[in-house]
Amino acid sequence: MSSPSYPPAPENSASVPPVPPAPSSFAGHYQGGQPGGYQPEPYGQVPYAGGPGKSFVTTWILSLLLGSLGADRFYLGKIGTGVAKLLTLGGLGIWAIVDLVITLTGNARDKDGRPLEGYPENRKKAWIITGVLWLASMITGILLTIVSISITAQALEGRNVPVQPPLPSASRAAPAPSSGSTTDENSLVATVSEGNTVKIGVLDSLYAAEIPAMSYLKPANGGFLVVEVSWETLTGTSTAAPMNFEVYDSEGNQGERIYLEDGLGGLPTEEVGAGDLRQGLIAFDVKKGPVKVVVSDDFGDQASTFTLTAQ
Repeated sequence: MSSPSYPPAPENSASVPPVPPAPSSFAGHYQGGQPGGYQPEPYGQVPYAGGPGKSFVTTWILSLLLGSLGADRFYLGKIGTGVAKLLTLGGLGIWAIVDLVITLTGNARDKDGRPLEGYPENRKKAWIITGVLWLASMITGILLTIVSISITAQALEGRNVPVQPPLPSASRAAPAPSSGSTTDENSLVATVSEGNTVKIGVLDSLYAAEIPAMSYLKPANGGFLVVEVSWETLTGTSTAAPMNFEVYDSEGNQGERIYLEDGLGGLPTEEVGAGDLRQGLIAFDVKKGPVKVVVSDDFGDQASTFTLTAQ
C-alpha cells in the first residue's frame, strides 16, 4: 500500500500568517467597532432626529401674545411646563416675560434641544416690534389710570354736592282762606293752641311729574304738588313741620304727603319761638287741579284752610 503524499513544508515558516485566535466566549467584552459607525450614548440616549427645528417667528409671536397661557411652550413640544405655565398664568406674568427674553436672545430650544429656525434673519425685527408694543402698552396703562382716577374723583365730588330742586314759575294766586284771617297777600294767621298763633305764607307752588333728585318716586295720582311755605310764630311758641299740612283734591280725596330727602329744602321740623320764621318745601302726591290745604293745630285738629291751584 502506498503512503499519501503531502506537499513539502515551506522552507521559511516565519512567512506564514498566524492563525487567528478562536472567538472569545459570550462572557467576554466586545472590543471591536467600525470606524465612523454609530456609537450608542450612555444610558441609552440617542441624538435628536434630523430635520428642521421649530420656527423662531412663530415661537416669538406666541410668546409675545399668548405667553401667559403657555402657548409658546406647547408649540415647542414642552407640554408639561406648558400646562404649568397655563395654570399659573405665566407665573403671574414673570415666567412669560422670562420666556420671551429667552426667545429674543436666541436661547430657546424645542423639546429635543434643537435651536429655532430663522433666528438670525428675524432677530432685529422681533426686538423692534416687541419694544414698540411694550412702550405702547405702558402709555395706554398710564392713560387708563389717569382717566380712572379722574372719573372716581368726579363721582366722589358729585356725591357731596346737594341737589336743590328748581322752582319754575308757578301760580302765585293768593290762597283763599275759608277760616282764619288774612294779614297780607298770600298769607293767613292761624291759632295752633291757646295763646299761640302763627302766620303761614305761600311763597311759591308748582305741579310736576316728578320731584328733582327723587325721580325714583312714581306718582299714583298723576303728579306731585310742591309748595314753598313760610311758618312764623307771632305769639307764644309753635312747632313747624310738614305734618301740619294736608291737601284734598276737588273730589275730596286726600293726597299722600311726601317727605323730602335731606338737602332738598324741605320744611324743617322744629320748635319756633315768637318772632322766629322757618320756611321750606312741602310735597304731596295728589291729582292736578284746585286743592284744599288744611293746616292743623298742635292737637291735630283743623286750625285753618285755604284753596290753592298750582300750574
